[in-house]
Amino acid sequence: MTIQSSLNYQQKFFGAFAEAWDAKSTYRLYKGIDATADNLRLALSETPGYILAYDKAAQDELHDFLQRDLIAFLRQHVPFFVVADDGAVFFGDWYHRRQFGHIDVIARTITQATAEEQAILPQLHAFAEDPDHFLDHQLEDMRRATYQEVDTLHNQLEAATAESVTEPTRSAGSGFRGLLKNFIDPDEQTPTSTPQRRSPAAGSADKLRLRFDAAKAEADQAFDAHKRELQVAAAITRYEYQAVMATYSSVEQFENILTNLQADFMRALELKEEQPDA
Repeated sequence: MTIQSSLNYQQKFFGAFAEAWDAKSTYRLYKGIDATADNLRLALSETPGYILAYDKAAQDELHDFLQRDLIAFLRQHVPFFVVADDGAVFFGDWYHRRQFGHIDVIARTITQATAEEQAILPQLHAFAEDPDHFLDHQLEDMRRATYQEVDTLHNQLEAATAESVTEPTRSAGSGFRGLLKNFIDPDEQTPTSTPQRRSPAAGSADKLRLRFDAAKAEADQAFDAHKRELQVAAAITRYEYQAVMATYSSVEQFENILTNLQADFMRALELKEEQPDA
């Protein structure tokens, strides 16, 4: 491409973009953004800055304009989503509803920036596999994690207790030799047996029991404190799953809707653009 042809291309492109802005055509504005990103190998997020000469105020104005149409589309396209005016996307309108993510206006997708948001879809898949025992599995996973140290100490305590149980030490006057000595010299006093000393294993078992008791009390408290949280979380996941299944045939279909959000939105804009009164 020669300098003149390049300048002609730029003049044509920016003229078309200006006309799209004057006409408030969301479809043509997005097409201009996509074409610029493709031709210049730019990330979509960087493209508005290039087109608008990195004028921050102009970029914000374009963003706010495009956002209104994307929010309106998303509210209809996924009916159980509640989309705030600032682009925050919430899953449902029930109590304890969760934020699903936030719309990326330029990319026309929903981004999930936090671990809590990113966990929603995997939880829906897990719930779909076994709805009746979803909470039970969650509680069992938490129990294993919470009582891991307790179980280890319990095994150590059992081993130490078994080691400390030994046979009593025989006294000097017991057995056949003692009987023979008493027969030969019945008047001689039998020596008193030496008192048994407490084995080291018994002391170790006592220390382990103290650690076990303390760890179990702490684990019991932690498990009880988080059990209610898991119950509430499982109830929220159930609401979300029911909302998905009331609209789509499966969680996979819902996920596919999210994957194709950009294409579906552009198709809707194109159809609107083709209407005579658009």
